[in-house]
Amino acid sequence: MKKTKFMTRLAAVVFALAILFAMSVPAWAVNTDAPLNDDNGLTSTETTVSIAKQIVFVNAENTTVREPNIDYIYTISPANPSGATVTDKNSITGTVKAGVMEAVTGSTTNTTSTVTFVDTATVNATSNGTSSDSKYATFTFDASKFKVSNVLTPGIYRYMIAETTNVTKASVGITEAATYSANRYLDVYVQWSDNTHTTLEVYGYVLFEGDANQSIISDDLTGGDVSMKSTGYVNTATTSGTQADVDVYTTQNLYIEKTTTGALADKANDFPITLTLAAATGVTANPKVDVVLGNNGTLASTATDTVGTYINFATSMTGTVDNGSSIYIKGVPAGATVSLVETNNTPDSYKVKAGTTSGGDNLLAEAIVASNTNAGATTTQTMNTKTLIYITNTLEAISPTGLAFRIAPYALMLAAGVSLIVLFIKRKENDATDMI
Repeated sequence: MKKTKFMTRLAAVVFALAILFAMSVPAWAVNTDAPLNDDNGLTSTETTVSIAKQIVFVNAENTTVREPNIDYIYTISPANPSGATVTDKNSITGTVKAGVMEAVTGSTTNTTSTVTFVDTATVNATSNGTSSDSKYATFTFDASKFKVSNVLTPGIYRYMIAETTNVTKASVGITEAATYSANRYLDVYVQWSDNTHTTLEVYGYVLFEGDANQSIISDDLTGGDVSMKSTGYVNTATTSGTQADVDVYTTQNLYIEKTTTGALADKANDFPITLTLAAATGVTANPKVDVVLGNNGTLASTATDTVGTYINFATSMTGTVDNGSSIYIKGVPAGATVSLVETNNTPDSYKVKAGTTSGGDNLLAEAIVASNTNAGATTTQTMNTKTLIYITNTLEAISPTGLAFRIAPYALMLAAGVSLIVLFIKRKENDATDMI
C-alpha cells in the first residue's frame, strides 16, 4: 500500500515538472514552421550566411576535366526597399528596412566575398550537365549593429548582392542562360534576443531574385513579383542548356591515332606531327588541358603537376606517333579549332593521309599527299563534339626490277625483225620459182 502511494506521488511530481518545463520554452523557438525563421537552404549559422556559386561541367564522354580560371566577386550593399513588406502565412506583416552596412562585418560602406575556380582543380564533367562544383560566398552579420537613427531596432533588413568577375565569362569559355541575373537580394531577420529588449540576434535569412522593392507574400515567396526563392547563384535544373541561373562550362575530347600499313612499311617510323589548338572566338584565356600518351606517342612542351600531365591550351606543339600509338587530350573548351600536320621524313615513297571524324563516325575532312621530305598531310576541324584525327602511312610493295625485265622488250623486237626478214627472203625465193 505504501509502495502504491509512493509511486502515485512520484508520477504527480514528474507530470508537474514536465508542464513547468514546457511552459518555459519561448513560442518562437518551438515553432519550426515559422516562415520568418526559414533560411531556405542557405548554409548559415547565427551570424553567417553562405551563398552557393555553381558551375555546371558538360562533356559528352563523362570525362574528368580541369576547371577554368575565374574569380566571382560578390559585393553586398544596402538595398532601398521603398515601402516593401513581408507577409507570412499567419498574415503577420512587417516593413522591410534598408540594410545597415555597419552590421556587415568587414566594412562600413560595402564588403566583398570572392569565390575562386582554378585549373589546378578537376571535376568529373557529365554529358547531361548533372555534374557541378559549388563554392560559397560568405557574409557575416553583427546583430549589435542593426540600428536605425543609432538606436537598436529589430526588423527585416534588405541587402543587394551583386556578382562581378575578374575576367569575362566568355573569355574562359563559360556560357550562361539568357535568364541569368547577376543580382540577388538578401533579407536578414533580426529580433530581440530576450525580454529585456537590450540585445538583438539574427534569426533567419531569405535570398531571392527580383528587385529591391519586392513585397513578399507568404513563406514560399509565391506572391508579388518575386521570380524565385534562391539558394544562391544555383538552379535545380539538371539538364544542360535548361538552367535558369547557372554558369556552364562545356568541353570536348580530342583523339589522335596512327596506323602504318603496306607490304614494305616500317611500322617503327615516327613521322613528325605538328598539333595546333586555337580557342573559339571570344575565348582569350589560356586554360590547361590534360594529355594522355598511348604507347609511343610523344608531344613536346608538356609538363607535370600534382594532378597529371597537361599542356597550355592554344599552343602549337610538336610530337610523333608511330603505328598503334595515340595521343588523347581531355577537356578542350568547346568550339576550339584543332589543326594537325604530319610530314613523311623518310626517303621512301610513303603516302601520308590524315583526316578527322566527328564523334568517331562521319568523315569531315581528309588529305592525301605524295611523300617526300617536304610533304605534309593537314587536317583542320572545329571541335563541337569529340573529335578523332586518324593518320595512315602507306608504303606498298614495289614491283621487282632487273636485267631480264629491262632487255625483254628489245629481244622481242629483234626476234620480230628477224622473223620478218626470213619471211621476206623466203617469199622472194617462192616468187622466183614460180617464174621459171
